[in-house]
Amino acid sequence: MAPNGFLQKLWRVQRRLVEDARPCLAETGLDPKRAFLLAQVERGLRPGEIADRLHLPPPSVSHLLADLEAAGWLVREPDPEDRRRQRLRLTEAGRARLEAARRCLEAASGALLQALSEEERATLFALLDRLEEEP
Repeated sequence: MAPNGFLQKLWRVQRRLVEDARPCLAETGLDPKRAFLLAQVERGLRPGEIADRLHLPPPSVSHLLADLEAAGWLVREPDPEDRRRQRLRLTEAGRARLEAARRCLEAASGALLQALSEEERATLFALLDRLEEEP
């Protein structure tokens, strides 16, 4: 299989997973992009780092962060190490939304993986682990 065929298959599986999770995510008040953004905030990333990680333009990230802040799911605080920068922190409500979003994605993943036998799932995870290990 050509490498681009591999990438296309990964992309399609990821899109299917996200689309299958979308209705559940909507019940939490999130869409996939905002759910992934909250996960990056939880990791302690700054806005510019989030933009880089999610391959989004910084103004788009700023707009999404403002939406999440207005909803009460995150707060911006001055960075104690560099007051010119902002630190982002999830609120308790934001943590609850993120956990709900994770449950949605886990449920969609579980449903998707039901198409595989137990042995096939074990093989898939072993192969994915191996790919993660390789430089």
